[in-house]
Amino acid sequence: MQKYVLYAVMITSFIGSMVGSGINVALPSIGREFNAMTGDLSWVAAAYLFGSAIFNLPLGKAADILGRKRLYKIGIVMFSVTLFIAGFSTSVDFLMDIRFLQGGLMAMVFGPGMAVLASVFDKKERGRILGYQTASVYVGLTCGPALGGLICEYLGWRWFFLLTGTIAASGLIFMLRVKEEWYGDRGAPFDYKGSLCYMVTIPMILYGFSKITDTTGIYLFIAGLVALGLFVYVERHNSHPILDVNLFIGNRVFTCSNLAAMLHYAATFAISFLVSMYLQVICGLSATVAGGVILLQFFMMATLSPKAGALSDKIDPGVVASVGMAINSVGLFALSWLHRDSSLVMVGLILMIIGIGFALFSSPNNNAILSACQPKYYGTASSLLATMRLIGQAFSMAIVTIVMDVNAVKSVTGADNEALLEAIQMIFKIFSLICAFGIVASLARKKKEGQTSYE
Repeated sequence: MQKYVLYAVMITSFIGSMVGSGINVALPSIGREFNAMTGDLSWVAAAYLFGSAIFNLPLGKAADILGRKRLYKIGIVMFSVTLFIAGFSTSVDFLMDIRFLQGGLMAMVFGPGMAVLASVFDKKERGRILGYQTASVYVGLTCGPALGGLICEYLGWRWFFLLTGTIAASGLIFMLRVKEEWYGDRGAPFDYKGSLCYMVTIPMILYGFSKITDTTGIYLFIAGLVALGLFVYVERHNSHPILDVNLFIGNRVFTCSNLAAMLHYAATFAISFLVSMYLQVICGLSATVAGGVILLQFFMMATLSPKAGALSDKIDPGVVASVGMAINSVGLFALSWLHRDSSLVMVGLILMIIGIGFALFSSPNNNAILSACQPKYYGTASSLLATMRLIGQAFSMAIVTIVMDVNAVKSVTGADNEALLEAIQMIFKIFSLICAFGIVASLARKKKEGQTSYE
């Protein structure tokens, strides 16, 4: 049973991340076919992240109530169906809508999938297993642009969705062989008020921060923070909330681990985008060379994640994750010193070091989060972790947008190269500082004397 669960979760983790990253190379072809504007195409990519972030917690709680395996299987089927439907899109608006739905359905798969893994495997080997799941995500992120490019070039962009839908559906074959079911809050009433508050709060905070340089963005962000306060109030007065705030009260490991995850992704998500801009626009290298250099980071992440996860089974996962965060802070600061004549070998080595730090952080941090809560909260904890990751990713790209605007970077044709380089250097310094705060959060999770993990 264990191997079937692992295979199913690895397949969907791979496809989920591939669908998120691979769409970027298909956007030019989609734009030409539908004569779409750049802004519309960017929302085709962003809608997937927004859908995931908005539905993560409500669907994670639904899995605890209805059954984690049941919701996972339903999610796989519906996710695969929407991928097939996307392959027959008739307009960019329709594709945008279906991508939002895909993100929401992926939330039905990702959170319950990790929760099932945590339920099936013993604590002694959980870190190693989560390492395999994390590696699957990184392989998907790595292969997405490469495989997506090949599919679009030789078969057309529609086949990107049709083929990924077929692979995603194969995950159901393994899960159908699993007979046992797992619940966290079986038969409990669903928290509709809390879900509504959450689903209003998240988009206001994310979109508001991305437009923080505009008055509208500031108002939206502030409104989102107010809505967040209302969400916490509603959840504290609900006997079956989608997010039990008591998970954070007195549970330093759980609270600091989630904060560290958000800060880590805020500091690292935009690395590939920035390095790609640096190599192609400033250094004048081809997309193939740039992709090959960036691949070094993902190769280290995918290769070392299972080993880092296994290490966290033997050593306090908080310690391992803190070391990884520290390595990334140093690597990001090193990238802030890039200039026009920086050695390509040096850039590759720095990215490999960051890849090592990323591997040391991710799966051990996931292990720390799940070990810090009772089994009945695995669905909620997994979904919350996914939400922290998506919020961090959104903040990362928002910081890039803000600094680019402040530095008046208007073009990537070479006309604004000096301003672009200054912006890239500034962003990496900011990211390094964010990572430094992440180290503080990661170290602060150390359990008090006498405190134990919930196992």
